[in-house]
Order: sequence, then C-alpha cells, then structure tokens
Amino acid sequence: MKDKETDNEERLIDVAERLFAEKGYSETSIDDICEEVGVTHGLFYYYFDSKQDIVEAITERLVEDITETLEEITHDPILGAQEKFMRLWMQSLQEKKERTYLTSVLMRDSPISRFVNQVYHDAVEAMVPYLKEIVEQGVEEGVFDTEYPEQTMRFWIHGRLHQIEKAPWAEDINEIFRTIKAEAHIVECLLGAKENYLTSFYDEHEDEIKKFLKEAKESI
Repeated sequence: MKDKETDNEERLIDVAERLFAEKGYSETSIDDICEEVGVTHGLFYYYFDSKQDIVEAITERLVEDITETLEEITHDPILGAQEKFMRLWMQSLQEKKERTYLTSVLMRDSPISRFVNQVYHDAVEAMVPYLKEIVEQGVEEGVFDTEYPEQTMRFWIHGRLHQIEKAPWAEDINEIFRTIKAEAHIVECLLGAKENYLTSFYDEHEDEIKKFLKEAKESI
C-alpha cells in the first residue's frame, strides 16, 4: 500500500495533468491545483517548488509509461515487426492528443521546454534496445532491409529530438505537419521498408494530427 506522502504527491500530479489537459498549462494555476486536490499551498510546496516541477514529474512518468508500452509491444509474440511500428506510431499520436499541453510546452523557448527535451534524451538509452529488437525482427521477416538496426534507431531517435527542438513552430500548421510527415518518410528510408506504411499513416490521420497541432500552438 502506498504511504500517505506518496499518495499526496501522486494526487497532485494526477490533478495537475488533468487540469493542464482541460485548461492548458498557462491557464492552470497552483491555486487551481490545490483547490481541486483539497490541500494547502504549504503541502504543494512540500513536494514541488513550482508549477514547472509538476510538468517535470509528469514528463518523467510519461517516459516510464512509454518504455513499459514499448516493452509490451516489442515482446508481443503475435505481432509482426511492421505492425509493431504502427502500434508505436498510433500510441505516440494518442499520447500527443491526450497531452496537447506538453506539445505546447515543447513549442516554448523556456527552461521547462529544455527540461522536457532532456528527459527525452535520457529516455533514448532505455528505448533503443526494444526498437533494435523490432528492426531485427523486421529484417528476418523481410519487411526491413538494414545492416545496422541499433545505429539506425539511435540515429532516428536523436534526429527526432533535434527535430522537436528545432521544429518550425512559428510556421503554419501545414508546414509543421509536413515536417513531421517527412520524419516518417526518413524512417522508412532508414529501415529500407518495403512499404510506405508510416507516411500512409499520416495521410490517413492528417486532419486529426493538424487539429491537435493547432490546439497546441494556440495554447502557447
């Protein structure tokens, strides 16, 4: 059973995440979080120095969740490698839709956006072994063609982080969408994929993706 301190901290994180999702990061205050949880400001500041600290805690928990999901998908004995990649892509989209405020945080030029990027950098080492395993499976199945599974995935993940940091957030939504769709095409090329299944995913979900990008951009 969780001790009371852990329970209080997790309640604050859970409520903050819900309020950020409903109202946006900028529009949610520490007062809002404390009132919703039913605690004093003193208890809030016992666990967190600022609202930024809560986003850091949410991001760290998100990375843990992503790693657990990645492990489950990687070791699913039924799925083929290409389907595993599609599951990862769809899971990533779902998380972005549920956490639009995190995308808006990444669009900011601020210490918190740099922290979120750093957390993702730290997560790379945990993710690469699973991705490497999926690519190796794809090579065996004949749907991928690369001699360098680990290096390919490391190159992609680090490239994705650079893209997040340098993405054209000041541009219009169409240009942002074009940039992230280009990433899917690049991954297909790196993998030597036999089908354009990732870029097809963006074609199928274009309106949905542009909608959450627009919401994130408007809440900066």
